[in-house]
This record gives sequence, structure tokens and C-alpha cells, in this order.
Amino acid sequence: MRLTILMYHRVATTPAGAQHPKNFVTPERMREQIEGLLSWGYLPVSFAQWMDYRSHRTALPRLPFIVTFDDGYADFDRNAWPVLRELKVPATVFLVASKIGGTNDWDRDEPRADLLDAVRIRELAAEGVEFGGHGDTHVPLANVSPNEARIEIERCRTTLGALLATPPEVFAYPYSNQNATVRRLTREAGFRCAVRGKGRLNARWVDAFGLRRILMHEGITPHALKRLLMRLRWLTLG
Repeated sequence: MRLTILMYHRVATTPAGAQHPKNFVTPERMREQIEGLLSWGYLPVSFAQWMDYRSHRTALPRLPFIVTFDDGYADFDRNAWPVLRELKVPATVFLVASKIGGTNDWDRDEPRADLLDAVRIRELAAEGVEFGGHGDTHVPLANVSPNEARIEIERCRTTLGALLATPPEVFAYPYSNQNATVRRLTREAGFRCAVRGKGRLNARWVDAFGLRRILMHEGITPHALKRLLMRLRWLTLG
């Protein structure tokens, strides 16, 4: 059993001069990627189901996958969620707690983009979208002091807990920047698991606070995605 976690950022046309073009995917390409997975027998699951599977409390389909979005961009609502809702595929969106309703001002070399506001976040949660934490201000947590990292993580969970009426259970490390101390602080803050990049699949024994994701972008055609997943299933996870 290997869990595939997809990692998206912006669901929009890549703007001219973008410094991080792999953070963009068009709605059409995203639909092709998700429809490809479904046609190959992959079935969506939640992080809660994966954690229960790890604890031997439930079974999962043979080819489980989870779709995630970092940062909480408003184009998730406009361009991604309508597609996923139509395909009956849930999503987890990781929010930067102090930036809700603002812009991606931590991304100094990219154009400003609107983030989801509190009203729409609550509405999307009622529609079935899961929200997780992505730090308070989007700082790279392994590059600051342990006390600063602890404050970032705890403040994020507290703020989102007040917004959503229940604290989030899943955390995504900003920039995938983490180490053993950051993972411990995330666990101590009350999160149940956490994700990073790494571009691998997840076996049951992989650290719950170091789950790996595959970065999805416009260049990943369904054919390329199928070949990538077939190759990753044969890799030994380290």
C-alpha cells in the first residue's frame, strides 16, 4: 500500500515572468490529472482515513490518493473546487493563518494574488473542503529559532481553530522546510500529521509528520503522471 499525495499551489494560467512557474497549473490540466488518476483505479481518501489505516483501525482502497493545495489562494475556489466537486474528489487546503483575506506578500518575487477570506473558508468547509495549517506568516520554520517556530505553529492552529470551530489536524510546512525539531513542535501543538514535498509516495511506516507529496504543475500530462507513479511505486522509501 502506497499513499499518493498531490501538491498544488495556484490553479490558474502561468503569468508572464513568473519566478516559480511550477506553482501553476491550469484548471484544464488539473482536471486531466485527476481524471487520469480516477480512470487508473485510484480512489480519494482523507488524512483521517490514512491515519486510521496506519493504526490498523480501517482498510483503504488499493490505490489511495489525497489532493492538497498550499497557501489558500482564491483561485482554488474559482478554478479548482468546481472541478473537484464535480468529480467527487475532496481536497485539503493549507492556510497561512495571519494572511487570510489578504495576499501572498511573503512571495516577494511573484505578483500579488488574492487569498481566500474567512467567510468563503467557512462556506467551503461546509461544502466538504478540509482546511489545514500552513504557519502563521509562512516563514521557513527550520530557519528560525525553535521558540519562533513553536509560536508560528501554535498561533496558526489557534487562529484556524477559532475560524473553523475545530482546530485543524493536518499541517503543511512552508517551503517544505522542516527538521526533527519542527516535526516535534508540530506534533506537540496538537496536529495529527504533517506534509512536505520530497516527491515520493508514502508507506504505512513513513513518519506521520514527514508525509511526502508530489508537486503538480502544467508540465505533468496524464501520460507523464502515469509513468511517474509507476516509477515511484518501485522506489524504496528512505
